[in-house]
Amino acid sequence: MSDLTERKLGWGFGLLGGLLIVAGALVNAFVGTFDLATGRFAGALGAGSAAVLLFVVGALALFFAYLAHRTWSDRPIVAGILLVVIAAIGWGVTGFGGSILALLGALFVFLAGLLFLLQPALASAKSLATA
Repeated sequence: MSDLTERKLGWGFGLLGGLLIVAGALVNAFVGTFDLATGRFAGALGAGSAAVLLFVVGALALFFAYLAHRTWSDRPIVAGILLVVIAAIGWGVTGFGGSILALLGALFVFLAGLLFLLQPALASAKSLATA
């Protein structure tokens, strides 16, 4: 990726998305703790398991956003595809109404993946147009 602005914007969106997913995990953990304190064990188990899943997805999003920015800066296609897949997994884990923070985080991770995929797509389109 030759454009430094797109890389920084993609990294920022990936970082923001991962942090929002982790924040959604913390909210679910708090809700699970409250449910446990009030005696609703099924609700506590559901919220706790959702918190663990969201924490794992958020950590993966943060990890791949970091790799895309630092280690894999010369491989934007791989980084972009992995971030899009992590965003799809995040949407699958949260459903359509589980946690608004996690859904927003998955959206930002998806946008980060698209930003990392944008420059190679434009370069290949330009090379096809000139050929």
